[in-house]
Formats: sequence, structure tokens, C-alpha cells
Amino acid sequence: MTYVQFYHNSTGYIAGSIPPQFSDENIKPIEMCGTDGVFILDGRNNIDTMVFDAEKRMSKMRMIHPDICGYKIIKAQKFSDIGTILFSTIKNEQL
Repeated sequence: MTYVQFYHNSTGYIAGSIPPQFSDENIKPIEMCGTDGVFILDGRNNIDTMVFDAEKRMSKMRMIHPDICGYKIIKAQKFSDIGTILFSTIKNEQL
């Protein structure tokens, strides 16, 4: 199975702060949850077509989720597997 995992920005919560405090420095990309967080791709397509499909889906989703900041295209047996990242717009230092 090949799918897209979408990411959106966190709130910037400062861990352990009571009352809760937020900071722009703590904003980082986190995985979106639920049905909007993933999009199943046709594994028969090449990577260029998969990227095109992911970008198209992301642009449509921005109407209801304007905070989407990127995605990863992953090949795995099931969603709970780590899988292989085929393409990513999220840089490792951002996570």
C-alpha cells in the first residue's frame, strides 16, 4: 500500500507550562489525525504522478485545513508499520 501522510503545524505549546503557554519557536509539523490525515495512492503510478496526486489533494484540503504544511509519501503493508518514505516535503530537522 502506498499512501500520503499529511502534516499540519502544532500549536506551539511549551511542555510542562501551567497555565498552558505557547511560543512560535515551539511550532513544528505533526501528523494529522483521522481520515483527513492520510490519502491512499495508486501504487501502480510512478513517483511523479503520486506527488502530483498528493499536491492536488493537499490543495483541496487547504480549504478546510489551512494549516497543512506538508506531507510524506510512504510505502508500507499497513498504516501502523513504519514503512519506507518515498518522498517528503517535511525536513527531518523540522520534526
